[in-house]
Amino acid sequence: MGKERVFLVGINSGGRKISGDSLEELALLSKTAGAVNTGQILKTIKKIDPAYYISEGMVIDLKMLVRQSNADLVIFDTDLSPAQERNLSDLFEVNVLDRTRLILDIFAMHAKTSEGKLQVELALLQYILPRLKGIGIMLSRTGGGIGTRGPGETKLETDRRKIRLKIKHIKDKLELAQKTRNLHRIKRVKERIATVTLVGYTNSGKTSLLHAITNADVMGEDKLFATLGTKMKSMYDKETGNKVIVSDTVGFIQNLPLFLIESFKATLEEAVYSDLLLHVIDPTQNEAFYKAEEVIKILEKIGAGDKKIITVLNKTDLIAPEEADALKEKIELLTGSVVIAVSAKEHVNIDILKKAIFEYLSPLYLHAQEPCPSEI
Repeated sequence: MGKERVFLVGINSGGRKISGDSLEELALLSKTAGAVNTGQILKTIKKIDPAYYISEGMVIDLKMLVRQSNADLVIFDTDLSPAQERNLSDLFEVNVLDRTRLILDIFAMHAKTSEGKLQVELALLQYILPRLKGIGIMLSRTGGGIGTRGPGETKLETDRRKIRLKIKHIKDKLELAQKTRNLHRIKRVKERIATVTLVGYTNSGKTSLLHAITNADVMGEDKLFATLGTKMKSMYDKETGNKVIVSDTVGFIQNLPLFLIESFKATLEEAVYSDLLLHVIDPTQNEAFYKAEEVIKILEKIGAGDKKIITVLNKTDLIAPEEADALKEKIELLTGSVVIAVSAKEHVNIDILKKAIFEYLSPLYLHAQEPCPSEI
C-alpha cells in the first residue's frame, strides 16, 4: 500500500505566535504520520466561518488546489468542529482532518507500553465523544491510513454511555499505574535519590541527551513524539557515588490541546514531582525562542511552573558560536535560569552539564548513596 497523499492548510489567525512556522510543523507532523505532501497553502483569516472555518471564497479556491494536487486527504493546522470537517470533506470529496486528530494518529503509532496505549486510547475517546451524532463510527477502520489508527481495537460502540464507561475504566487503570509510581517516588525520597526530568519541544533531542548523560542504551529518533511513555535511567556522580533518576517525557508542541495534556498527565507528572527540570532546546528549529515560551506555558498548565530549571541548548554543533551565544542570552532573560550549551550527539559539554546537575542537587543528599557501578 502506497503512502497517503496529503494537502496541508496552514492557518494564520493573527493570534498565533508561531504562525509563520505553522506549515513547517504541520508538514513534519504529516511526514511523521507516514504521508507524502502534495501541496500546501497558508490562509490568513480575520474571523472563523461556522460552516467551513475559512471563508467560502477561500474554500472554492482551495477545492481547485486540492483537486490539482490529487490528494487523498486534507489536513488543517487548527481544530475543526465536527460540522466543519463534514462540510469540507463533502465539498473537497476527500477526507478532512484537523491538527489534533493528526497528533492523535502519531501518538497511536508510537504508543508501545500498555500505559502509553491506554493514554492514547483515552485521548482518542475524549476526542471522539463530542463528535458523536448517533451514527456509527469506528475508532480504527479497516484499510488503515491517517486518521484511522487506534490503540488496537477494531471497533468502538457509538453509544455515549458506553464510551463514558470506557473512559472511566481507562482512567481507573491509569490511576492504579499512578499509585504504583507514587509508591516508587516515596521510596526514592526515603532513600534520598533525587530526580531530574527532561522537558522540551518535540524533536529537541531529549532522548539523545538522556543517553549522553546516563550512558544508557536509549537512542533518540528524528521524529515528532518519538517518546510517549516515561523513560527512566540512573545517573551517578563518580566522586560521591550519589545517584540521580533521570526521566524523559513526551515532547511538547505549540497549541497542544488541553485534553491531551490531561490524557498524558501520568507521563507529565514526573515533571511536577521532579527535583530539577532540564529544559532542552534545539536552536536549529525555526522560532526556537518562541517554542521555548510554549514549553514554559505548558509547564505552568501542568503545575510545574515554579520548578527549578537548567536550560540546555542542545545541538550547538550545528550552529555558529555567535548564534548560540545570542540565543543563550535571550533564553536567560526569558527563564532566569542557568543556560548550558551542549551537543548530545558529539558529547560536547556533557560533563559540564552533569557537574551542574549534581551541584544543584547536592543539598538534597544527606549522605552518599551506594558506590556507583564500576561500569559507569
